[in-house]
Amino acid sequence: MATPINVREELAHARIGGFHLRFAVLVACIMFFDGYDLFNAAYVIPLVRHAWQPSPAMIGIMLSSGIVGLSIGSVLQGLLADRIGRRKVMLGALWTLTLSSGLLATVVHSATSFALARLLMGTALGMVTPLALTCINEWAPRRNANTFATWVFQFGFSAGGIFAGVAGLTLTPHLGWQSLYFVGVLSALVAAAAMKWLPESAQYLALRGRTDEVLALLKAARPEREPVYREGHILPMRATSRPGSVRDLLSAEYRRNTLVHWVAGALSLFCIHGLTGWLPTMVVNKGGGVSSAFGYGTVVMIASVFGGVSMGWLADRLHSRIRAMVAGYIVAAMFMAVLAVKLGNAGSMVLVACVGFFIFGAQAIMNNYQAMCYRTEIRGTGMGVAVGLNRIGGILGPVIVGIIASINSDPVWTFALFTGALVLAAGVIALGKTEIAALPAAAQNAASVHDDDALPANAQHDPGVAG
Repeated sequence: MATPINVREELAHARIGGFHLRFAVLVACIMFFDGYDLFNAAYVIPLVRHAWQPSPAMIGIMLSSGIVGLSIGSVLQGLLADRIGRRKVMLGALWTLTLSSGLLATVVHSATSFALARLLMGTALGMVTPLALTCINEWAPRRNANTFATWVFQFGFSAGGIFAGVAGLTLTPHLGWQSLYFVGVLSALVAAAAMKWLPESAQYLALRGRTDEVLALLKAARPEREPVYREGHILPMRATSRPGSVRDLLSAEYRRNTLVHWVAGALSLFCIHGLTGWLPTMVVNKGGGVSSAFGYGTVVMIASVFGGVSMGWLADRLHSRIRAMVAGYIVAAMFMAVLAVKLGNAGSMVLVACVGFFIFGAQAIMNNYQAMCYRTEIRGTGMGVAVGLNRIGGILGPVIVGIIASINSDPVWTFALFTGALVLAAGVIALGKTEIAALPAAAQNAASVHDDDALPANAQHDPGVAG
């Protein structure tokens, strides 16, 4: 008798091997350019201020235009990916990213054209981020899902952000700000590699009955079980929500966590984009040099690598993403409050590093939490809409800081605002502890096995580990 094969459980119990490592390297490279292209705008602004003479409000628009694109791309990819597949949308986004870097490197010569080109780049980046998070979490083995996902995502993303600072410090003095975007064109190499090696989601394929492709992926991911796959058959999966349905995100099953994602994520990105976008400029306003300002931005990104990995480990140890996020945002708020009065003084670099460690660490767990609170058929949509709406906070961050800077350039008011937003984010995330319907591990297939059978006993009613 043929052995029934539950796709989701096969992936969840896999050991990390060659397939996972190759996949991790590819996604980390994708996220490298995601982080690089997202944060390099902050290093362009100080260099073009004298040439273009943008007002503080225009600087905010220049920084936020890319984030507007992120919102558009995030929602768009979800609607597309749940219908035509993750792989096709990711490849289109990567080639668009290369195109936008080329435009910024060659044809942009004003604040307005810069904002428009960053809008296109942001749209591509908005597709890449939620797609990468969805793919990572779908392939991550359950035992160390948070650690694996945050290592892959945060290492690549933060390395890109760090390199943006290094490139800004070393290339721009000799080659101009356009050199940052000539480097970005190298994303074409990653796009070409993704065309060859990026796998489609096995669960997406199973939902569409493409069992031969599913079996090929399972054999690659778990070669030790090839005899089972050779003789077994894939259990059919059924969609319990409409693929790509935004309306279903607010159904009784998902509503509470959906609202938590939207609000807390917006508050988190308000602080992250406001801080990273304006930190170099605030340092210069406090009397620091441009090289010192770039150094602060680089320190934030270095700290974010360790923060993401450490918070991922903590979430796995606590068996709760919720508790890890609450702790991260509260501690980040404490350091942000101290930084409000210490920026530019001795030890402020350490404070900036601590803020980066905890705020990016908590955001890394937020990303995993959002991705895995939805079933396969609307996971891309749920993740895309969440990230897209979260970017509203990211858009408002640089703009509101720009308005505050126009009124009073003392950064104490900006950091006080960030502190309050982080405390509020922690409070909203804590609401996610309310019991929700567990997301089934196998209810998407004909067996209809409930997820409580697949989760650890102490995690069955913690939405932080659902999915």
